[in-house]
Amino acid sequence: MLAAARRRSALGALLLAALLALGACAASPAQQARGTPAGRVAAESLASLEAHGVPVGAAVAVGEGRLLTNAHVLRQAGGELRLRRGDDGESAPARVVAVSPRLDLAVLEAPPGFLRPAALAEGGVRAGQPVWALGPHGLGRAMAAGRVAQPDVVLRRFGPGYTAGLGALMGFSGGPVVDENGRVTGLTTALPEPGSAPALAMLTGVDLAGFMDGDRRQVFVLCIRAAVEEAMRLGALPAAGRFSAAPSSATDPRVRG
Repeated sequence: MLAAARRRSALGALLLAALLALGACAASPAQQARGTPAGRVAAESLASLEAHGVPVGAAVAVGEGRLLTNAHVLRQAGGELRLRRGDDGESAPARVVAVSPRLDLAVLEAPPGFLRPAALAEGGVRAGQPVWALGPHGLGRAMAAGRVAQPDVVLRRFGPGYTAGLGALMGFSGGPVVDENGRVTGLTTALPEPGSAPALAMLTGVDLAGFMDGDRRQVFVLCIRAAVEEAMRLGALPAAGRFSAAPSSATDPRVRG
């Protein structure tokens, strides 16, 4: 049994090294999402969350200097977090503003002008609707496409949202899920039926099941309206204008060409 454990450990190390090498040379989230409805969010509103230089999740800007992510990402990081833009890799420190005791939600603060707030979907989603999930740098894949499976789901300990068949990796936690109009519908949050995926990820250091399953994987997406309303309830977001359309990039000096 000891020999088998050593073989599994060696295999995991080799796979981890290969995927880290792939992640190091992979295109940025903005480059991977270019030409899709998620392109603008990836370029202007997405941040990788990193702890000691390692990606632990993602976040999306929903207000000036305010980002949303999952609270479990903070627990996994276990220390100082840095934000890395989805386009050019510019980084900045992140400060935790609030954590929801009811939803798996955290509100972060970024330096002014670091990101541009994303446009947010006002209504719900429909079964079969196409969606795109965005994740951080460094996983080898930073975008996954799929379709809504169950539009109205309430997952215990996570809150209201929907499920979708998405190839989102476990490292996508806290990242935005975007509809065909380029609006954020929610945050990639959990696997309703994780099976052996977490154990395999712990053994190898990478989400192998996610890479293999693709859009067969069922992912729970926390509803963006519920997340924003919870952030407002906590006093971490102003109440006005959260669901209005984002200004045109042509007139926003913070957006880089």
